[in-house]
Amino acid sequence: MTTLNSMNTVERRTDEIGLGQRVGELFVVAGTLLLIGFYNQHLTQNTGFFTEKFGTLEAFLLFGPPSFSLVDAIIQIVTGHRRMARPFEALSGVLMTLGALWFLIQFPFEFAHLPDVLPEGLRFLLAWITNDIARIPLIIQLIAGPITALVAMWKFFTGSPR
Repeated sequence: MTTLNSMNTVERRTDEIGLGQRVGELFVVAGTLLLIGFYNQHLTQNTGFFTEKFGTLEAFLLFGPPSFSLVDAIIQIVTGHRRMARPFEALSGVLMTLGALWFLIQFPFEFAHLPDVLPEGLRFLLAWITNDIARIPLIIQLIAGPITALVAMWKFFTGSPR
């Protein structure tokens, strides 16, 4: 019986995240909000970044995954545990995969307009990204998304801490 209690204690402790990891999740939240805000600026200013192919489904596939990532990070910040956030991590991975697949098929973007919402002096930072270069992260996400989702759910159901 002592061994079982010891294992539960070890499992519980390793599921907990420390202060440094919680602060790291705050940076994830801030970065995700900046990314959502960046794309929202393109959407509201009608810069030409989103083409006529960009509709409601594309908006959900673009804004949904980072929103679920926010839930994942906020749960970890508030609770100090990873396990409760795993389903949101998995859902985000699935949605990112579906989004990457759809965006590779449909590609409703024109990356020549990507820097348009930045101040004039900072536009050079994103001006080099072409439509072809932008497809590379989509391909990577198509591979990484299902792996992330499967690993997150495996850890959720097995109680694996990290």
